Amino acid sequence: MLRNAVLGVLVTLLSVLAIGAQAADAKLAQQWVAYGQKQYAARQYDAAIKAFSTAARANSADASAWKGLGYSYYAKGDKANAVKYCKYSVQLNKNDTALAQFVQKLEASTSAAGQASAGDPMSLAARYYQARQYDYAIWAYNKAIVANPNNAKAYQGLGNAYNAKKDKVNAVTAYKRAIELDPTNTALVNYLATYAPGSAGGATATAGGAADWTQPMWRSMILPGWGQGYNGQSVKGWILGLATVGALGGTVGTYVIGSGARERYKGYTKPDDDYDGAYSQWESMANLNHIFAIVFGVAYTFNVVDAIMGAKPKAAYGFIEKDPALELALNRGGGVTAKYRLLEF
Repeated sequence: MLRNAVLGVLVTLLSVLAIGAQAADAKLAQQWVAYGQKQYAARQYDAAIKAFSTAARANSADASAWKGLGYSYYAKGDKANAVKYCKYSVQLNKNDTALAQFVQKLEASTSAAGQASAGDPMSLAARYYQARQYDYAIWAYNKAIVANPNNAKAYQGLGNAYNAKKDKVNAVTAYKRAIELDPTNTALVNYLATYAPGSAGGATATAGGAADWTQPMWRSMILPGWGQGYNGQSVKGWILGLATVGALGGTVGTYVIGSGARERYKGYTKPDDDYDGAYSQWESMANLNHIFAIVFGVAYTFNVVDAIMGAKPKAAYGFIEKDPALELALNRGGGVTAKYRLLEF
């Protein structure tokens, strides 16, 4: 009897704790739902998805969490996940007739789109790419390539998908094949020249030769930073050039000021002359002069060595006339804009 009574008390206590935990989870879920709704209203859909997912994990019976998750995926163009999560919400809240009708329309449109693109892997790949499902996009582009091995657009799309995944090796391989199939695609040739210098299209053979290091070397020796600009690294060239010239200016300036203080110190003959001030200035300028001289020597040497190390084969220089970052600063719609536009071809 006593054992049964103890067990009954334990079961009751555990039930109370479980109910309390569920209530806490439900409250936490509602907090995340509210945060997700704010992010959704601000069109921060990735943040909204994280918030609604956290709410769903905290309380899987919260229909509003699944509904928010479905709407967020729909806003990102991912209709497959939108249908899946909205259906979860409808199952939990069958009174939400508006959401049920939305799911029916979405399923119908998804089915029609799927049937329309079933025989067109390029359309399917483009849809996956727009939804940021890059692995599926790669699969679809490869399917298009199997159907037509000479499909330059499929190879370019494949390169875009690998590019989005930060897989540069496979992206370059796909881009190069696209250029081989369509050498007139100058936009891709130019982009590949900046993305992977020396690998673009027909220039591959000549660009792979020995680097022409003499041209940037003598330029950087005459004017620090000029060699980097010749290599297509204008921003780096400006930084190195200004640093080197600035260090040279500091060296000359401290020498001139220090020499003047030294001459004043040596020319003093009266007790009321400022011996200490002149000597202190002479000494401080001498120390600064040594520092500036060392910085100048290091900067100048690095400037020349970096220009040599960054040298490219002669064929490569034709592709890169300005650094993309500098073009953006000087000319709206410059190289950086072109990079992002490339992925929308």
